[in-house]
Amino acid sequence: MRAALDAGIDGITLAAGLHLGSFGLIEDHPRFRDAKLGIIVSSVRALQIFIKKNARTNRLPDYVVVEGPLAGGHLGFGMDWAQYDLATIVAEVMQYLKNENLDIPVIPAGGIFTGSDATGFLESGAAAVQVATRFTVARECGLPADVQQHYFTADEDDIVVNEISPTGYPMRMIKSSPAIGDGIRPNCEAYGYLLDANGKCAYVTAYNREVAAHPGARKVKVMDKTCLCTHMRNFDLWTCGQLTYRLRDTTHRLADGSYQVLTAEHVFKDYQFSTDQKIALPERQEV
Repeated sequence: MRAALDAGIDGITLAAGLHLGSFGLIEDHPRFRDAKLGIIVSSVRALQIFIKKNARTNRLPDYVVVEGPLAGGHLGFGMDWAQYDLATIVAEVMQYLKNENLDIPVIPAGGIFTGSDATGFLESGAAAVQVATRFTVARECGLPADVQQHYFTADEDDIVVNEISPTGYPMRMIKSSPAIGDGIRPNCEAYGYLLDANGKCAYVTAYNREVAAHPGARKVKVMDKTCLCTHMRNFDLWTCGQLTYRLRDTTHRLADGSYQVLTAEHVFKDYQFSTDQKIALPERQEV
């Protein structure tokens, strides 16, 4: 965070957990009150805790992303995620901010698949929306082209929420991700450490357990955890939103059986101008 502020970054969104101590780590930085600092929460309770814990810094977040249960990757819910609803959580957060006379922009995220979805939240008072799933199959996305085709072809039952992340958070992904069950040797030195509250990495523990259980094996399988750092780096962990199975309906299937990759501009404009839950298809471009 300090490096980002030193470099003149305009803003930082604190993700992957509730950063109760992060403001305190940079409160002595000259740009602490200049750069935009946002947080991600999945409940009004989480927001209340964050604001209370950071009261001594006299610094509120500049915006709050409210991430619902249909989001991709790590979730701020337990395995009971299906019992929750983004619209309900957003309404609770906005009511709390109103009651406390706090003017903090709220940005819903997770499962906002169409322009109509986005408009619904904006009309309810949201400052903006955060969207990602539809951009995973854009040309400008960093995913390799072959991996993008897996996103296009995923069915609804191919989208799973499991607990293989060493962070302890449930995580949504495509169930055919190569990272699931792979017993790759930990690459902590190369990619950094992902530690829990006890200073351990759950994948390293699981990997060592399997190595000990299969002495002499050239390769082991680790089914309950994954080497998050390595597999994300190698594009082998295909995290995705719950509505990824609808991506095939946003484009054309080409003569060779593949799906046409979109452009970020097309997706963005569709969010801007589509109505009545409709999705505009791109101009067909055969390979």
